[in-house]
Amino acid sequence: MPKSREEFFYFVLNNSQECIVKYDSHGCINYCNDRLLELTGYSAGELIGTYVGELFLNVFVNIKDHIELTEEYKDKEVIETALYRKNKTCFPVEIKVVSKTFDGVEVIICTAVDMTRYKESIQRVEETTIQMQESMKARDAFVANVTHELRTPVNGIKGHAEILMEQEQDFQKINYMKMILDCCATMEGIINNILDFSKLEAGKFQLDEKPFSFYEFMAKIEKMFNMLTMRKGLRFTLNVAQEIPDKVIGDELRLTQILNNLVSNAVKFTEQGYVGIEVSLNTRINDEIELFFLVVDTGIGLSPEDKDKLFKSFSQVDASITRKFGGTGLGLSITKELVTMMHGKVWAEGEKGKGSTFSFTVRLRQEQAQDTAEQEPSIRKWKYSHNLNTIAGEQDLMYELGSEINARELRKYFEKLNISMDMENWQKAESFATMLKQLLSGGSKDLQRLTFRMEMSIRKADCDKARDYAQKVKEQLLLEVEGLEI
Repeated sequence: MPKSREEFFYFVLNNSQECIVKYDSHGCINYCNDRLLELTGYSAGELIGTYVGELFLNVFVNIKDHIELTEEYKDKEVIETALYRKNKTCFPVEIKVVSKTFDGVEVIICTAVDMTRYKESIQRVEETTIQMQESMKARDAFVANVTHELRTPVNGIKGHAEILMEQEQDFQKINYMKMILDCCATMEGIINNILDFSKLEAGKFQLDEKPFSFYEFMAKIEKMFNMLTMRKGLRFTLNVAQEIPDKVIGDELRLTQILNNLVSNAVKFTEQGYVGIEVSLNTRINDEIELFFLVVDTGIGLSPEDKDKLFKSFSQVDASITRKFGGTGLGLSITKELVTMMHGKVWAEGEKGKGSTFSFTVRLRQEQAQDTAEQEPSIRKWKYSHNLNTIAGEQDLMYELGSEINARELRKYFEKLNISMDMENWQKAESFATMLKQLLSGGSKDLQRLTFRMEMSIRKADCDKARDYAQKVKEQLLLEVEGLEI
């Protein structure tokens, strides 16, 4: 080999970040690069002619005067071991041994990579992971204790307010009690959000999938949000596609939580107009269905740049929103996580001052093959009551309403409504009006409109208008249901 080429090769070897040692078939070292000398503290003169096993203990063995890897390492391409220094200390390395015969002479090279920093990094990561786990355990315990301690006084305030409201006759004081109960409900929501967020971060959140009736579920949703929107003087609309099967398997509680977060937000940020839910069937593959939900409102709306902030933890559009409407900013973050766990996605659209639309998909399983015509009458009635698209459909509905309605119940609620108004107990009057509205939810649009106006009049404690609308509700009901006596 020309001298210049040989010098070039040694220049490359001596400036390598790997330790390189060359030895013969007997294990006698005949070359080592500068990197190995630097890390071990030897000089070249001290190592040349030395047995390579002095550097890597328990890695090599002499068999019939020929150096071999020990049985433990024989079939390994890369070996994790230690490289020993002159002072008998060592550091972790990964070595690779290769050999080749040139002109009948076997040349063996061992390269070693210093793994000290890598091992230290791994150790630091493991220590940090342990510290984080301990911190999370401490945080979870703290959150659990704090939320438990918060629930106790909140439940106490709520219970006493409910007792006082039952005994109180003064409308203004009843309104104060309502405000206290609303504050308690808000506090309970915040506590639940903090607990859920803590569970989600810790990876302890699990879905509980069970069979349930989708239409009974939506009936509960309607009942819950009718009350919520009514208190604020908003309209609530609900439309459910008829092709959605009734018997499904999924986590009903978490689906309720998703809708509650979205609708509660919509109500909070809407001063007038309406809040609505629409549900449609996206796809059906074998026993799996994907449902598409829309929650729309006529509230403060969204700007395009606000959308990125919405689903982040502890984030709201701006500080003024928090000051005016309150909240932790956790609800939408939890909603996104729940939707993701149910194999869906969530979106937000809107325009400043023109309302917003939140949509999401979830996947459920159909419990069994179902025929819409074979559903229970009460479910079929409820279903039609939210899809009054044709006159014929409305007539069919009126027949079902007349056959199922309980005249005695109606009379009872109308009587109690009148007594409550006579006594100016508007809180009880409001509850009886709500019950009447639920009983008459399958009626015509005119009947529902009159019932809504009756509720609004009672809510405003307008005695004359409330009595007038209560009478009009009776008259409209008698027109629509033949033979009914109330």
